[in-house]
This record gives sequence, structure tokens and C-alpha cells, in this order.
Amino acid sequence: MMKIAVASGKGGTGKTFISTNLAYIAADQGSVHLFDLDVEEPNAHLFFPERVRDSRAVRRMIPIVNAEICDHKGICTQVCEYHAIISLATTTMVFPELCHSCYGCLELCPTRAISEGFKEIGKIHRSDTGGLHLITGELKVGESAAPSLISETKTSVPQEAQINIYDAPPGTSCPVIEAVKDMDYIILVTEPTPFGLHDLDLMVQTINQIDRPYGVVVNKSQAGNNLIESYCTEHGIEIIARFAQDINIARAYAQGKIVSAVFPEIRTRFETLLQRIRERMI
Repeated sequence: MMKIAVASGKGGTGKTFISTNLAYIAADQGSVHLFDLDVEEPNAHLFFPERVRDSRAVRRMIPIVNAEICDHKGICTQVCEYHAIISLATTTMVFPELCHSCYGCLELCPTRAISEGFKEIGKIHRSDTGGLHLITGELKVGESAAPSLISETKTSVPQEAQINIYDAPPGTSCPVIEAVKDMDYIILVTEPTPFGLHDLDLMVQTINQIDRPYGVVVNKSQAGNNLIESYCTEHGIEIIARFAQDINIARAYAQGKIVSAVFPEIRTRFETLLQRIRERMI
């Protein structure tokens, strides 16, 4: 099984464009799972509008304090690294939005005053398109537990596919790390703008910290603009594909079309991209 993440330092560079088309091409060669891990704004389903096969709610543990037996000694406060539970003189307060569900307070409470409570943080949807299986994580509005839902989404499919492709959230924060930390290969998508270069650099620094193999895809490339090429040459980073800025591609993409199915030359480029990734992983 091959695990490929598609990530970027900023939104709008074309992560979903790359991940959906790569999954579409890969599905011609075997079974594929496409995971949409951009749980705050998932949109891969727009390109695969088949009927959802099933959905299920995802819950996480939130501690419930029994005020009648709590001794307010503050052991729970001491063990919570996220300050999600605070013991005062006559009461103990829980802040669900800060809780990481580590169970530390529950396990170490000397009076057993803390029990398990649960709250729904989002849903996981699954749908099928021939050999391609789409798994989408959707965070509940107002929730901040994106890493928990991403982790649950990544492990929500019992059977294995030949290729797993993960459309990661943008940026370099905790949700991104949760999405890409165990990948076999990471595609970093960028665009030839100052913002694109700045956030690519942040992403490169982040991926270097977790020591995963990666390459860069330049989307919306323009003739004569060598901004990204110069950076990658300077840092010894391989550019594994380029996709030109093209109004026809943009129009088809905006209409929810898989451009590899519309433009033969784009299909060839994605086939080449997939082959290059396979070669880098040997």
C-alpha cells in the first residue's frame, strides 16, 4: 500500500485539483482511497458527486466532574497540559474546547470523581466511484478538534487499497502534521507568487522536521516566472510536475469536472506524476 499526501502552506494553490485528478488516474491502475482531510472545508466530493454510501458521527471524550465527591485537590489540573480542567477552592471547571481527550484526569483522579462524557465533533462520509473510494471528514461548525477528526478519518476504512491519497488541510499547524506525519511521500503544491513562495518555505521547514520524502508541484505556472524554480534549486528540492495557468482548465475545474477526463494532455501529465512518485518510493 502506498500513502501519498497532497499538502500546501496556503489555501488556494490547488491541493484538491492535484489530489482528485491523481486519484482519478490511479483508480485506472487499481483500488484507491481518497481521503479528504481538509475537514473544515472539505470539497473533494464536489468532483465525485455519487451518492454517499454511509455516514457516521465521530465523538470524543470530555470529562464530567461529580461535584459531590470531588475533593478539589487539583490533581486533574496538574496533569492536564492543555488547561482544559481547572480545580478551584469549591468547584472544578471543564473547558471542552481545550480538552484533547487524553484520559489523564480520569485515570489519576484520587476520588474517582471524573467520568467519561462524549460530544460529537463531526462526521465521516464514504462513497464509491468504481475503484475509487472517497472518505470525507467534516468538522462540526464551531468545533476546534480538527486533528482528532483527521486521525479518525485516516483510520476509518478497514480494508486496504493499493494507493491511499490524502488531501491535507492548508497551512503548517497541528491538523497538517496529523494528516502527513506517517506518509510515504508528500506532494507540496505551490504557486509562483510571493505568498506561494513564502508559505512553501514554511511547509518545507515543517516537513524537514518530520523527515518525510517530498517533492514540489508548481500549479498555475507562468512562462518566464522562475520564482519557485530558483528556490527549489537553491534548496535541492525536486520539482516533480508543473501545471500551467490555463483559463480552459480553470473553467472546467470551476464546473466540478475532473480535468484529466476532459483534457488528454493533462491526463498524460498526471500519469507521469504518479509514475515519478512510484519511482521515488522504490
